[in-house]
Amino acid sequence: MLADNLHRAGRPAWSLYGGLDFDLVLQYRNLPGDAAPTLLTRVAPYFDQPRYSRPIDQRRVILHVDFHVIDGTEWSISFPVQIVMKGYPKIADAHVGYSHSITLVNDDSSLGAQHFYIGVSRRNWLQRMAEHFREIRNGSNKTFHAAWRQYVGTKKARLHSELIVTNHTFKQIMDWEEEQVDLQKGQSTSLNMIPGGFKGMKFLHEHRLLASMNVTLEEREKAITLHEVINPRASIPNLLISALWKDPEYAALVICGAEGRLSQDQVREIRSLATQGIAHEEIMNRVGARNILQVRRVAEGDTYMRIK
Repeated sequence: MLADNLHRAGRPAWSLYGGLDFDLVLQYRNLPGDAAPTLLTRVAPYFDQPRYSRPIDQRRVILHVDFHVIDGTEWSISFPVQIVMKGYPKIADAHVGYSHSITLVNDDSSLGAQHFYIGVSRRNWLQRMAEHFREIRNGSNKTFHAAWRQYVGTKKARLHSELIVTNHTFKQIMDWEEEQVDLQKGQSTSLNMIPGGFKGMKFLHEHRLLASMNVTLEEREKAITLHEVINPRASIPNLLISALWKDPEYAALVICGAEGRLSQDQVREIRSLATQGIAHEEIMNRVGARNILQVRRVAEGDTYMRIK
């Protein structure tokens, strides 16, 4: 790979080394008897396991870093090893393509339904990722942002971010995005609000959100934000919501998460005090409820039924 970086005669700048096809995985895990997490490494040699190998034009060596946890939800990142090695080229006006995915975890710890957001940028991948997370924290209801926000805090999901392609011209990256979003939409696994690439530009132009098809990615992003404002909708795919809502842990996070709602501990204390015959007004003062009605509805079983 180093030789390929330094001697690229005849190879386009966007092409990663195609002779090897494997993943390097770094994981921090708490092992029995260890006071601190242990770093585990493993290699997945797809060149030796043809059934798992990537298509010839997508072969590359990928580093997966799987050790970060956001409010109890695992989050990992991946990127081609070659891009952080000496000599990796960068073309003028280079664009990158990336994905963010959300995967449900079944009760037996196997992986279930998976959904993807496909994105492109002319800026640094990590910079664009930080912008996405800022929008998520600020309450953006774009499909991907709303879905990601709903999953953070539950162990029933795994979050993943991956840099996939680099050194693409504007046309190359638009064609790549269009192909990838079409693929996910065809499988009903897409978290993109509009079609990808030039097809998405046409969509925004037809809806009078872009004055022309000849615009920058930044102008397109503003148009997508406007599309979200004009067309508010349920952002998260029904498949994901229904699967999550069956999980008591997730249901409790949603039910008790909003401002002004009772916490799980407050709900349990209200029930306990009510069974002791304590007056609702006194319970209200003890647990810090907003009013007597809030206490009465919990005590009588009208609200917070999912909290055990």
